[in-house]
Amino acid sequence: MWLHGWGYNRSGFARIAALFHNDGQSNLYDLPGFGDTPMLFEGADTEDYADALAAQLDQSKAHILIGHSYGGRVAVQLAANYPQLVKAIVLIGGAGLPLKKSLLFKIKAAALKFLGRLARISDHLFGTHYRAVYVQRFGSADYRNAGQLRETLVKAVTEDLSNVARQISCPVLLLYGENDTATPPEIGLRYETLIPVSRFTLLKGYDHHDTLTRGAYQCEALIKSFLKDLNHD
Repeated sequence: MWLHGWGYNRSGFARIAALFHNDGQSNLYDLPGFGDTPMLFEGADTEDYADALAAQLDQSKAHILIGHSYGGRVAVQLAANYPQLVKAIVLIGGAGLPLKKSLLFKIKAAALKFLGRLARISDHLFGTHYRAVYVQRFGSADYRNAGQLRETLVKAVTEDLSNVARQISCPVLLLYGENDTATPPEIGLRYETLIPVSRFTLLKGYDHHDTLTRGAYQCEALIKSFLKDLNHD
């Protein structure tokens, strides 16, 4: 089961998944609100996404989940909450743990958050349009384009799945790009300390996105080696 990242749809995994056409059945899943899958409800979080996916899975089998970025959050939730449905998971640049930030960054973030609140209050009291200007100026591309999924995105980027990760009992492969700034290797290394049975591998020379394209063959080799070990176990 291939779970794409935020802003993608199932086609984001098309190149890698095609390399596994002789290795079993693959399901490239559109997460709710992306591709052909309707959104769940406004403000749904990653646990809600995992619940929705679990309800669609064959309950008589244990599945292998491969998640990129946001899809990794869903995979972590599902593996922790539905262990009987998950044989193993692979996180490729998987998100879910907060980045370590400097004091200066935290001060700037607090100032911007305060500015956003002032803009919202001004719009409410005086009919201004400062909030829209604020979002355009300071909001990320994902935030600006999120539409009805904006609350879901905000919940995701502020969540900490540390305690959830500790509950995972299945084997986990952690693949992180050396040049990834969205989900840097430090996240994978921290997941490795939290998840009892896990293996971290650094993908040298790759970033958050090109692990899925030009890094497809390297990911294929690592995943197939991981699956071979699973079968031997």
